[in-house]
Amino acid sequence: MRFDNFNVISFDIFDTLVSRRLFRPKDLFSLMQSKISVMDCFLQLTEIIDNFSEIRIRAESDARERRVKLLGKESEILISDIYHEIFIRFPKLSPLMIDLLIELEIECEKEVLYKCPKGEDIFNKARQTKSKIILISDMYLPSNNLRNLLCHCGYNVNGIDIFSSGEEGVSKHSGYLYSKIKNKLNINEKFWLHIGDNNYADINNAKKHGISTLLADWSEYNIERSYHWKSKDVIGESLYKSLNLKQAYYHFDNNPLSEIGFKVFGPLLLGYISWLTSQLKNHKIDKALFLARDSHLIHKIYNQYFSKNSVESEYIYLSRASTYMLGITDWPMHRIWHLFGGKNKKNLTKILSIVGLDAKNFLGDIHNVGFPDENYIPSKHDGHKVHWLINKIFQQILLKNTSNRNIFSDYFKKSCDGKKNIALIDVGWMGNIQSVFSRSLGNEWSKKKISGFYLATFDGAKDNKSLYNNMYGWLTNYGEPQDKQEMFLAGGVELMEFAMADNTGSTLGYEKTVDGIVPIRDKTSDSEIDYLQKAKLLQKGILSFFEYISPLLSDGNYDSFNSLVLSDPFFELVSNPSYKQVQALASLTHADSAGSNSERLVLASKISIKNRLFPGPIYQEGLSNSYWKEGFRKLNRKKIWSRQ
Repeated sequence: MRFDNFNVISFDIFDTLVSRRLFRPKDLFSLMQSKISVMDCFLQLTEIIDNFSEIRIRAESDARERRVKLLGKESEILISDIYHEIFIRFPKLSPLMIDLLIELEIECEKEVLYKCPKGEDIFNKARQTKSKIILISDMYLPSNNLRNLLCHCGYNVNGIDIFSSGEEGVSKHSGYLYSKIKNKLNINEKFWLHIGDNNYADINNAKKHGISTLLADWSEYNIERSYHWKSKDVIGESLYKSLNLKQAYYHFDNNPLSEIGFKVFGPLLLGYISWLTSQLKNHKIDKALFLARDSHLIHKIYNQYFSKNSVESEYIYLSRASTYMLGITDWPMHRIWHLFGGKNKKNLTKILSIVGLDAKNFLGDIHNVGFPDENYIPSKHDGHKVHWLINKIFQQILLKNTSNRNIFSDYFKKSCDGKKNIALIDVGWMGNIQSVFSRSLGNEWSKKKISGFYLATFDGAKDNKSLYNNMYGWLTNYGEPQDKQEMFLAGGVELMEFAMADNTGSTLGYEKTVDGIVPIRDKTSDSEIDYLQKAKLLQKGILSFFEYISPLLSDGNYDSFNSLVLSDPFFELVSNPSYKQVQALASLTHADSAGSNSERLVLASKISIKNRLFPGPIYQEGLSNSYWKEGFRKLNRKKIWSRQ
């Protein structure tokens, strides 16, 4: 379409030039409600705090009804009319408080609105012509507010007429606004082009008035009702569902892994870090230690987007492999399986190296429990023998850990120096690293209060809880709710660890240098390179998500996003992945035990067509050996032609 054929080009505003970072436009009022709940002047008005969203929606409806009753015309109103209804209903609200609410609504609009790239492109092309540009909106905001919002989004609207249905008293929806503008500006409709997203108001009604039209099909929204009642849950649902609207596709790279990062792990980390920020404040933490290497990205996001009132933090290098060498002071025998468990089996040399021992020095003990040599890989039926072996040499493990602690514990003590309330941040699970980290401090441990704030903790973490060692999980707390823990154990752990993978290398141990104690980091193995490259693509999507929602975090009201609902896309990925997601993730590999990054197994293996069509022992073995259970099932469906 040639724009220079028209004397006048008019644009709708919302969902044509700008879109919201929300699934439903009315969810803006839930965002307002979350902010009102922490504003001092409203603390005594519990009904406003608890029900503002519904109050605001009702007030708009009442204002429109009042307008029709008084004037018998269209129900077009201004924002001042809406808040006048709230003032009538709640006389305890002062005029100043009403002004604050109006100002808050406009500020929230600024936070959620952004330019539609396609709309901006067409707008700029139209401006390059000699055509007169005007903007028309069926909206209760007056034109000066609309102008400010557009400027805030980056549009240059100087010298452009803006028409608001609220100010004009008529709308595009009725069609009368087109007539009013035509008469006011003396426009010949034959040379008028209108661009908008609403088929009825922007297209059909414009055509009825002889105006040429262009449908803005690059943006959309939803008017369904949310069934959540907490404002933060409405916001959480609205944010993650908005990521599936067509306009969101401009905000991440066009590849499956970046899309998963943007739509699944971005919302998940928003919820988790918002919760974490609240916990650090409530527990009066002096210093937060982000643990290598799964919390590398978490630390980066925390520093960049959650910096207001943040606590002092540090990224420290440790792993199960490194802490098992100096943090074991006691070890309940029923937990020995942590040293040798997992799908990827290890030989005895590897098992003993995890606690810093050389298997060649214990060949007698190895033979005594019934193993042939140090290279033997215990089967699942040999578990009792491994327990017996560890029991026999446990004193040597304690002595080795004591020696290592005397040499290397300053690395951990330095990170806690002068601080009493310490937080450990990691994805979580069993709490073993926190347990051995605490013991690595030696006598200093009793002088500290150490708390772990994790994405999830499992039932086994109860073994690591103590008076000075508390753990808190966001999605599951000591294994509750159980259904969520089961989803983690059916592939969620491995998918989460992939999303958090970092290329700095796993911490193997520590060495003493002239500059102090420094970590020894593993070199990236060939089998890890592809894994880390794919993780980088997914993490690019995560960072794109945070850049996308960053205006919502700018005021520091992070608790608005402390919602478990933001984890829904993650659990959907684990339990009901799309074919596209399975294809992107199933071939990933995972190392499930301490110090074994080069020994990796795929998340979900693909079996032959015959074994898919006629499931038997091979199918069951493949399912058992796969980390991601539903990924395996989807990858090996009987309906091999299906792509759902």
